Amino acid sequence: SRNFTVSASMEDITEEFRAGSGFIRRVGVTQLEGRVGYTWRGQAGAFLESWGPSVSMEGYWDRQDFWAGAGTKESEIDLNLRFSLRGNVGGSISLSRDSYSFGADEYEGFFIQGGGPEGLTPFSPTPSTFGGLLSVRARSWISKWEGARISLGGSLGETPIFASGIPADVADSRRGDISVTLYPTGSLNLNLALRHVSLFRKRDGSLYSRATIPRLQARYQFSRSLWLRGVGEYSSQTRGDVLDPESGSALVSCSDTCTPRTGTDAHDFRLEALLGYEPSPGTVLFVGYTRQMRDAQAFGFREFTPEAAGLFVKVSYRFRM
Repeated sequence: SRNFTVSASMEDITEEFRAGSGFIRRVGVTQLEGRVGYTWRGQAGAFLESWGPSVSMEGYWDRQDFWAGAGTKESEIDLNLRFSLRGNVGGSISLSRDSYSFGADEYEGFFIQGGGPEGLTPFSPTPSTFGGLLSVRARSWISKWEGARISLGGSLGETPIFASGIPADVADSRRGDISVTLYPTGSLNLNLALRHVSLFRKRDGSLYSRATIPRLQARYQFSRSLWLRGVGEYSSQTRGDVLDPESGSALVSCSDTCTPRTGTDAHDFRLEALLGYEPSPGTVLFVGYTRQMRDAQAFGFREFTPEAAGLFVKVSYRFRM
């Protein structure tokens, strides 16, 4: 109805599925999603135009476990409150509870340095380590001023530290971002964005990782069918070693040889340009260029090392019979 919304979806992908085109992130999984929400609407011209709560749930299973009636591998419950004020001002606040349940067999090949006959102890965290992780997110947006839109967001909470896609430790997350979109003319829009994320190990509060990502995007519309877009993004990311959440000892992964799960320090600068021509639906010409470079130190802007460059072309024509 106008006030009450409910949705549900299910996605079931077999282990043998291979995409003929596009990209499927995971196979052999079953995913269920559901959302229920209600919105109260104010009178015309009211200061509080609308507000309402919603509840959403999402679960992932290994496909065989799902059809055998076993529990989820990953799950999330999200309580959200959203509001909209007069003058294109709004916001939302969410409380999330995430849980991860990975079997001991999925940690095969991971070891803790120290102990054991060969100086290695098999790593298998207790299931409760990644159960009931809580986080709070908040976001607000303002489009009150003509020619500008501002969006602010942030979150506090617990999040897993992953090693090869498997949760290995728990961290306290601190995230914040700001986005400003400007419309100087009817043909030009500019978006300036900044995101910062810090993760601190739950065990002792030490810093695990930090990332700062400023981004600038500009788009110019020459005509109804011709436009040009440019993007510049700097990504400064520092990540520490993956440690055992109980002892604090380093983790290693072993197959033929054993490799410590050491940290990284990367400062990448990316430039993109894309020219698009779309005279009619289905008929397009895209020409794009991307250049990836690496900075010697965070925001040094002096010693850039080229990493990769690429040219992208797409031509499509729609025949009408």
